[in-house]
Amino acid sequence: MTDPKNFVVTESTEFHDEEADLEAHDYRGPDGERLTEDATERYTAQRRGAGRPSLGDSGGTSPSVAFRLTAELRAEAEEVARREGRRVSAIARQALEEYIANHRAS
Repeated sequence: MTDPKNFVVTESTEFHDEEADLEAHDYRGPDGERLTEDATERYTAQRRGAGRPSLGDSGGTSPSVAFRLTAELRAEAEEVARREGRRVSAIARQALEEYIANHRAS
């Protein structure tokens, strides 16, 4: 018999491009509810509005930028963020805004 714990969906569950046969298997959500077509539709609709709010006035998603840095710089940024009660992304965004303001073409 298949262990039902193998089919519990959590926030860290990885999904693949395979279709789950909801009729053949007993898949369960984090709340223990059996996953059915209706349950997956409700979950998908609920997750559409999830995430952080947009930074701009558009109401859409905000573009993101990823970059690499040394472990030491990351640790220092995390320490500053912790002391100031901010996120590292907010500190990086502020630093980029200040850099751009100081280097705009006149």
